[in-house]
Amino acid sequence: MSDSLDTSARQLSDARQRGDADDIAEALAQHANHLLQSGRTGDARLELDEAAAIHRARGRVYDEARCTQMAATLCRFEGKLDEAKERSSLALRLADSKGTIAVSAFAELGEIALAQGKGGDAAQAFQSALDAGIATGLVDSARAVVLRKRAMALAAAGQFDEAIRDLATAHDLLTRLGDRAGAARTLIEQATAYRHAGRPEDADAIVQQAMDPAVHAQDHAALADLHLLRSARALDRHDAAAALASAETARTHALSANAPTPYVAAAHAISQLAEAARDQFRAYEALAVGWATLSDLLGRDMARTAFEPALAQMRERWGAAAFDEVKKTYEAKRRGA
Repeated sequence: MSDSLDTSARQLSDARQRGDADDIAEALAQHANHLLQSGRTGDARLELDEAAAIHRARGRVYDEARCTQMAATLCRFEGKLDEAKERSSLALRLADSKGTIAVSAFAELGEIALAQGKGGDAAQAFQSALDAGIATGLVDSARAVVLRKRAMALAAAGQFDEAIRDLATAHDLLTRLGDRAGAARTLIEQATAYRHAGRPEDADAIVQQAMDPAVHAQDHAALADLHLLRSARALDRHDAAAALASAETARTHALSANAPTPYVAAAHAISQLAEAARDQFRAYEALAVGWATLSDLLGRDMARTAFEPALAQMRERWGAAAFDEVKKTYEAKRRGA
């Protein structure tokens, strides 16, 4: 990655020396892409803004809109939601709310609204993206993506029936396309929506529908989420043993998939269930092992964010002496292993 980044930087430097605005704009876009791949989001966004300004000065409205829209997404990645919204709105005006750029801009406005916790606004934006997509011949795979996003927004707004319908449509599209992993993920989202809607039996049916294909495909990420749903359902039935067993199975699949989100959820579930059963060692162990494992996957900072608060709360509940004794026992066992 560093070689390609260095190469694109040299190409940009050469273009600047030549002084050709068109070459500079093209080199800026290419270098921005390599910067983004290297994790330098802010630098990439600045270069896209510069490219957009060049296109504006040259009267190239489409290219200005394209660079502005990409910059909007990077603003959101940086957490600068107001700037992201400003750029997406500008891209929409430049594109006259039509074409592929309008689809992307409306979808970006939906993402921004979701990040702001505005489910209703997000759903409207994703609907606009779908409407613009119809006019541009939006392919089924992209339509499924937008439908799943709109379902997320509808669920956030408490409109679960509408969310479930969108997910069912997305599932049918992905199934016809032969995208088994995407179809499985959509079923998981459906089951989750049913659960939040207070329809656990429907959620159970969807989980069962998704389980066999996930097992056949050895889709460990999907299996992790499905077993988490089973764990939650078992807890609803006050079957703590089944809930714990499903959470442990979910953790195993999440680890196999290198899937941090379900892994963290499973580790916390195991800890809470073990503590409820008065197994303090197991409760502590789940969080401590989770911290160590996530450090390997994502680094120490992410692991600390995911597990330190729960451990601090555990120490407060148990008292310092009891907590430290369990910690000491765990560390002795780990050294022995």
